[in-house]
Amino acid sequence: MKSIFTFVPDRVHYENFWEEIRKRNKWLINLRYLAVILLFSFIIGIEVVKKFVEGVQIQTLSISIIMLLILLYNFLFHRLWNKFGEISKKYNVHSLHFSLLQIIVDFIALMLLIYFTGGVESPFTTFYIFHIIIGSIILPGSIMCLLMAIVIILSLSGAILEYHSIIPHYQITGIVKYPLYNDSYYLGTFFVTFAIVVFISIYLANSIARKLYEREKELFYAYKDLEEAEKSKSKYVMTVVHDLKTPISAALTWVDLLADGSIEQLPESYKKPIERIQSRLKNAIDLIDNILKITNMKLTEEFFLKEEVDLVALCKEIHQSFSVMASSKNLDFKLDVGEQPVKISTNFNLLNLAISNLVSNAIKYTEPNGKVELIVNQLHNEVAISVADNGIGIPKKEIEKIFSEFYRTSLVKQKNIEGTGLGMALVNEAVKKLNGKINIFSPSYLASEGRPGTQVIIRIPLN
Repeated sequence: MKSIFTFVPDRVHYENFWEEIRKRNKWLINLRYLAVILLFSFIIGIEVVKKFVEGVQIQTLSISIIMLLILLYNFLFHRLWNKFGEISKKYNVHSLHFSLLQIIVDFIALMLLIYFTGGVESPFTTFYIFHIIIGSIILPGSIMCLLMAIVIILSLSGAILEYHSIIPHYQITGIVKYPLYNDSYYLGTFFVTFAIVVFISIYLANSIARKLYEREKELFYAYKDLEEAEKSKSKYVMTVVHDLKTPISAALTWVDLLADGSIEQLPESYKKPIERIQSRLKNAIDLIDNILKITNMKLTEEFFLKEEVDLVALCKEIHQSFSVMASSKNLDFKLDVGEQPVKISTNFNLLNLAISNLVSNAIKYTEPNGKVELIVNQLHNEVAISVADNGIGIPKKEIEKIFSEFYRTSLVKQKNIEGTGLGMALVNEAVKKLNGKINIFSPSYLASEGRPGTQVIIRIPLN
């Protein structure tokens, strides 16, 4: 027979369950802070009522002590929650143990509160229902039934002791007009009804929770299967695309030899077709490289490796490498990064890929004599990298689609600008891997007449 302290229901044997239980443990802690506020309000309210209603008496001192104890142990639970990762490894406990401990301590506090506010006459008895529902969602039904059986036995024992005047009865004088604790018929009815409500509530809440957990488990494994299928598909795509690159690269090599006259001088009429073939083959290789990069990012973990990167030095290097490309279109390509180094803990290759693609797009989609700006701003706990231009811009209704693989805007198609439609998909994937955010604005702040432009801002955490 399994111990209740090690018993874990079959429905929870999947990774995400423990993260959900951790969140619900924090939820219990936050609710307890709310309970303390409500108890404090109750005490203040009673004190106000005493001034207007004669004869009202309640154990405010005892309730205040219980409230302070709840606040004290809740601070302790909050501290334990923050360090639970270390504690769980050291003492071989898990989040369900923590949930069980919280609920047991809450039941003890609630029983004391009920005792000092009238026992079976206490208005706080209904608060058991909240804990029954919460406990049944988190813990197995058998544990909740055992706990509530103990609570009912202890409460009934206390009621019997009060009935026989063995222990004092703390009545809410002035509010409860007629004592009920010494009425045997009321006591019998109360505890029978209470027990029925408690165990039916546990059964219903636990049944619903079990079905929801099972459905969540099914969805979790279905998602895992989809991930595996996606990985298998990506591996297949990588193999096929990589195999395609070899003959295309070989073909481009021969075309380059023809174009530069290394094999023999071609007639003038052949030059334009050869240049066109060159362009198409280069575009095909760029497309293959981009597909390989995206697929590789989805399949491997190497991109998660972090190192200290000087963002200013990286942006200066990118600016220099794209200066020739910008000059060929007579673009005013500005860099504003300041002189002080901006050190961030991130992945160099991914960050370089994201910024380079943004700058490349800005130059590509800005017509001659336009403007492109690369700006870096260090904020409180992140850096903002802005790439803006006054190019052809992006129609507002198409901004949301720009991150889709192979998507090219209607303006790009109208102007017959060559491209693969993978640049922004690459940027988006890289920024996700870096735990960053990306925003696109069109028109940009560089917009001028007939040149709406685009501004892309990526925000990367400093650590």
